[in-house]
Amino acid sequence: MSASTKPVRPALRPTTSAPRIAPPRPRGRPRVTPEQVRQRLATYCRRYEARVGDNGLPPFPAGQRESPQHREWMALYKAHRRLQDRPEADDVQRLPEFMAAQRASCAICGKRLDVAQARLDRIRQTVLHLDCLRLVTLGRLLGADAVERVKEML
Repeated sequence: MSASTKPVRPALRPTTSAPRIAPPRPRGRPRVTPEQVRQRLATYCRRYEARVGDNGLPPFPAGQRESPQHREWMALYKAHRRLQDRPEADDVQRLPEFMAAQRASCAICGKRLDVAQARLDRIRQTVLHLDCLRLVTLGRLLGADAVERVKEML
């Protein structure tokens, strides 16, 4: 093969600008605000003619499984739950003083706490693990008689 029959490769053009780098994408789910949850609750209640109950949610749509209403209720429930699990800004500022008073241990299980795990029980003004706070909240919701029956079962 002669030099004249070889395929000619196109010359690379010099770039005049720096390569474009995409900005980092946000990770995880966007934070839900209390106002967004209130708005979604109001929309749901208008659409399905429901009222918000004592727990802050409309009643579960029993018998409506896999319907648009059921899916919307589940999304509302999850948003409501995420909002409840998030510590409030003023609680975060007060946590170190409460943790120092409790020697950085949970008031329920007695295990060691760090600031990331700690949640403030606003009623008793104590610091608890998130799961311990859920247990206390459930006990308050069910009442003392139910808690005594649970103690008997343990």
